[in-house]
Amino acid sequence: MAKDKEDEVVEQPGGAQANADAEGKVEELEEGLVSSRPNTDVPFWVQIIGSIIATTLLCVAFYFADKAHHTGLIRYIHGLLNQRGPIQWLELLSFFVIVFFIFQKNRKLKYQIKHINEDTAEIRGVNMDSEEEIQQLRKRLRDSGEDKTSILLSRLDRALGLWIATKDLGRVSGWIGTENSRDIASSDQSFTIARLMLWVIPILGFIGTVQGLGAAVGGFADFLSGSAELSAIKGAIAQVTISLGVAFDTTFLALTLVTLIQFPLTSLMRREGTFMAEVDIYLDEHFVRRLPSAEQQPVVIENLEDSIEAAFRRYIPDPDRYEEVFSVSIEKAGLELKKQFDELTDRYVAVRKTATDEEVQSLAKAMEHAHARAAEMADRYARSADGIQATLGESLQKAANAAGVVEQQIGTIMDLGAKIQELLKVEQALERAMAGIAGAEEFQKSFTQLREHLSTTDEFCRRLSKPRVITLHEEVVS
Repeated sequence: MAKDKEDEVVEQPGGAQANADAEGKVEELEEGLVSSRPNTDVPFWVQIIGSIIATTLLCVAFYFADKAHHTGLIRYIHGLLNQRGPIQWLELLSFFVIVFFIFQKNRKLKYQIKHINEDTAEIRGVNMDSEEEIQQLRKRLRDSGEDKTSILLSRLDRALGLWIATKDLGRVSGWIGTENSRDIASSDQSFTIARLMLWVIPILGFIGTVQGLGAAVGGFADFLSGSAELSAIKGAIAQVTISLGVAFDTTFLALTLVTLIQFPLTSLMRREGTFMAEVDIYLDEHFVRRLPSAEQQPVVIENLEDSIEAAFRRYIPDPDRYEEVFSVSIEKAGLELKKQFDELTDRYVAVRKTATDEEVQSLAKAMEHAHARAAEMADRYARSADGIQATLGESLQKAANAAGVVEQQIGTIMDLGAKIQELLKVEQALERAMAGIAGAEEFQKSFTQLREHLSTTDEFCRRLSKPRVITLHEEVVS
């Protein structure tokens, strides 16, 4: 069938040229998209070799400097680097790895920033409405070869290829944003080794501290268990002091190196992050914003009839062979449909048979479980009814007893009521008697005499209470 189609395709000159142009654009776009992506990563082997050489030169230089001038700062640094064991050398090695990383990164970052500052793409003078000028811009970028090493020019070259192939402003803008995110992630990953070494240095310092303290404690134990001669004591104390020097000097050197290298490394990371943002801003201002929108793009139709005819000839069979092509296709479709239906039927029967057996077993188990549950519930309800009946009998007995008690209380209350009634009658009789006594004539006379007697008594008492003068009169009786 494929060979028949190839024989049937008869393309017109104009249509062939249009298809060739489209295929060329797609191939060119694919080539740009799969090409190597430039980044800011630097080779690690250069840092390793450079750090080994730098560490060796530094230690050797201070060794010979101490030989020539065994005093002051040179002597102290020589002892710190060359007389405290291998931990110091490993710390220096890690330190110089970061130093060479910063040096390489700085050079590469300067090269990348140069393309933004100097506008090496010369995109400002390009008319984005002209297809020819865009093609010339892309050709100039590729001929220079810097699109393989510059992040800016590489992204611009691939964005131009995508624009030429699609003429879709939204797609180009979205792709540039995605590329920016990928480059930022790649840039962050390129600092992995430097961050690792920045952690390794203090860890090595602490390892040296533990090693030195362990040796000092062991030497002190040997000193206590050894002989008491003066020379032996001096040697043991010297060994303990050296071990303590290793313990403290390794940590001191590690913290010093980390402090010295932290500031330039942080500054470099900030510069690279700023550069990635500037690349995105540059492309947005000088490329994406100047691209024509969908309404502004002119519609160019060349050899439309030839293109349509070629497309029909390529994808639609010859009308004279419709019946043959359709018959074969329908026959194949029928056979495939019958095969699929038979397979579906067999699978359905097998599934239903398995499902039926399983359903019967499940139903039997469910019925048995239901009977057991029903018997259990009936037994439970019977026990509950007996308990309720017994409780009800007890409640009735208690109610009868309470009724008897209430009846007795009512009788008592009635007796009290009768006694209270009798007391009320006595009180009324006393009140009437007192009223009769107050109104009698004899009572009135007695009450008047009593009042007069009280007045006389009162007058007599007042006279007695006044001061009295007693006069003695002497008389001679003859």
